[in-house]
Amino acid sequence: MLNFKYFYFLCILIIISGCSKNKDIEIFFNDGFVYKAQNELISELKSLHSRKDIKNALLQQDWIKDFKIDFRINGNIKIILDTKNPIFIWNEKYYVDSDINTFKFDNTNTSLAQVFCPSNQLNEARNLIDSIKNKESLKDLQLIKLNFKYSSGWTLFLANKTTIKFGKDISAERLHVFEQTMNYIYENKSIPSMIDLRYKDGVALNYGK
Repeated sequence: MLNFKYFYFLCILIIISGCSKNKDIEIFFNDGFVYKAQNELISELKSLHSRKDIKNALLQQDWIKDFKIDFRINGNIKIILDTKNPIFIWNEKYYVDSDINTFKFDNTNTSLAQVFCPSNQLNEARNLIDSIKNKESLKDLQLIKLNFKYSSGWTLFLANKTTIKFGKDISAERLHVFEQTMNYIYENKSIPSMIDLRYKDGVALNYGK
């Protein structure tokens, strides 16, 4: 799902001197460099002088999914970090991962779909995006924006300027109709400006500008 630019190896090791008595801190980023905050964390750890301060600094990083700290006998410290992987950007303020964890959007990756909805609709937004990405015929769609309004429901905007209106009820049947509609569009090589799936008995295609 992600478009982050990873390094060719899975684990990146950073060694800094940050503890008292010039002991070393080894930091392993299992997912490579993903967020600007990783560099900020490295700078912060340089100034810390106790195990408690190091642990607290890690706990305050909302982009960290999990971490392990190994305090060695010689005083050196080994830290292994796993990062959260966002699937969309919510209300231009937060990343959201597949577990609906939210954490600060820092403009590192702006290629993810932008989602605008109330917090109680995040699950449905995740389900819709996952459903599209997991369908072979739809996975190459470039999702730009997904909006929810209580009056009209969900509206999806694609990079090719097509707008898809799902309505409030995003059922498996409606997603199936959407998939069939896209297959028809691809076969006929005619891209509409709008696809309206809110009708019970069919689909409305608008080819206007």
